[in-house]
Amino acid sequence: MDNPAATPTENTGLISMEYKLRAAVALNEGDKHSAILFQTLSLGATKRQKYSQLFRQRSNLESLVKKITNSEPNKQMPASTTNRDDFTELCTRCEELPPEWTVIQIVKEYTPVATCLKHEELLREPTSIWLTVFRCSDPCEGAPFEPILIPLDPPQEKPTAQYPNYFEHVASIPCEVRNAIAIEATTSTSNQTSRLEIVEELISTAVQRTREWLGPWSNVLVGKFRSPIDQQLENEIFNQIEEFCIHHHINRTGQRLVSLVARRLDLLDDFQLFELCCSDQLDLDDATVEALYTLLANMKFQKFQDKKEEQLNCYPVLLIIDELLDSLPWEMLHPTGEFSRFSNFATLSELFRTHAKQIKGGYFTLSAKQCCTIINPDKNLDKMSARLQMFYKAWYPNFELLIDKAPEESEFRRILQSSNVLIYNGHGSGLQFMNGETLLQHDINCVTFLFGCDSVRLHSNGLFTEMVGTHMYYNAAHCPTVIGALWVLTDLFTDIYSMLLVGNWIPSTNPIYTKHNISSLDTVAFKAGKWQFKNISTTTKSFIGKHPNLLRLMGDCRMFYHLPQRIRCALVCRGLPVINEACI
Repeated sequence: MDNPAATPTENTGLISMEYKLRAAVALNEGDKHSAILFQTLSLGATKRQKYSQLFRQRSNLESLVKKITNSEPNKQMPASTTNRDDFTELCTRCEELPPEWTVIQIVKEYTPVATCLKHEELLREPTSIWLTVFRCSDPCEGAPFEPILIPLDPPQEKPTAQYPNYFEHVASIPCEVRNAIAIEATTSTSNQTSRLEIVEELISTAVQRTREWLGPWSNVLVGKFRSPIDQQLENEIFNQIEEFCIHHHINRTGQRLVSLVARRLDLLDDFQLFELCCSDQLDLDDATVEALYTLLANMKFQKFQDKKEEQLNCYPVLLIIDELLDSLPWEMLHPTGEFSRFSNFATLSELFRTHAKQIKGGYFTLSAKQCCTIINPDKNLDKMSARLQMFYKAWYPNFELLIDKAPEESEFRRILQSSNVLIYNGHGSGLQFMNGETLLQHDINCVTFLFGCDSVRLHSNGLFTEMVGTHMYYNAAHCPTVIGALWVLTDLFTDIYSMLLVGNWIPSTNPIYTKHNISSLDTVAFKAGKWQFKNISTTTKSFIGKHPNLLRLMGDCRMFYHLPQRIRCALVCRGLPVINEACI
């Protein structure tokens, strides 16, 4: 699956772009299998070849630029004889993944002007987006399942918006957050508050524009149901849709697409239902469109009157996200859902295969007993250091703490190899203690929290290179899960978030606090340096309960409205879903 469809003289810098080109050509020729294969291979293409001696010797960049520049998606390119075998392998890897997972890939399509654009321009370029469904709740039991491709036109521009171009809007979020926070040091509090409110609105409107653009396809990002009641309702829906599809001669792919969306009809309005029925993906005649709309509208009225999305009770959704779309908080489309991100399918498959023995019911399982926390290693965040020392010394007296001191490389290596959990609280991502190339030489088995600014943000390395993030080094070293930030954070809010997440996922080891919940901490007193709790009802929205499921807790934290949205949706999971057996 990793063999590049390129000549031996090509440089790895443009492999990803050529794969996207081949995917576009294949789709235009009606070869959806090859389109899915090449689009999947386009993500992380260079990373897979980075350490290959053969590819280091390929330096003819000029010839590859010329080849791609002179090619167009509507022109035929020579077909690879390995396409069929590679697609079969892709399907095999999909089938071996846990049945509880939903796996969705989100990728920008190839654009002919790619070789003429700088990286920032490529981020903003309006381009079609392909959704690929690798794993899902399948209504066609017994029938072979193949990945389903859903090509979508780019979102329409909004002339009155701050950023009329949707892609520019999404790409601007990290920069706008950074600028708003930076103003704190140079302007009055009222001006800073106004700028931060604008950032909150910017994030909200980006999510809303994404919902509007996806329309009915946003339901594809709803995971498989846990509840037997939901499963029974799903089966009833699947059976009715199957009968309709048989009667109207709709193929298996069409049946699967309608069924996937219909699982949660309560999340769609009437216009979105009509969008589904009229979609190019179904390609139905007018009479069938009307009949399908009537069926779905009646089904919504009869079966979903009491449904609400207060809390999705679903298994994880694993998102494989194109680097050009990674700055959007996709998790906020269904904020209570369980989401995890991957840079490419190969990383997902490799992590699954590496840790398969520890994966039970769709979750990487560990007992978080050997834990290490690094606090303020750069020694310039004194208030944060004092607050977090107060928390960790009270809540986890047996944790290994490294406070106001940067670990030596040998010490950091020991921590990574001997701990179940590593929690980093400081500037950046912690790569200042061990560079990425050195990190790759080790096998890391601990769940890693990086509570620093931009800690898992992707950064550009220049023209014709793939973006790089700290989590990629960790995942390549087989670190199962990395939690980190997509953009800049502020320390007090991040401290509160980290305590809510870690404090509810790892039970307190202090007998005094075993019956307490960290949600009851008096945050006003905490800011003033005092450790005290207040009475709080477990039914209020400001209460987050203990839970062994880390992704479930992250969903709860996304709904914790006492924190700004720029904090709640900045922290994301990169890697496998995790359960802490010590919390069960």
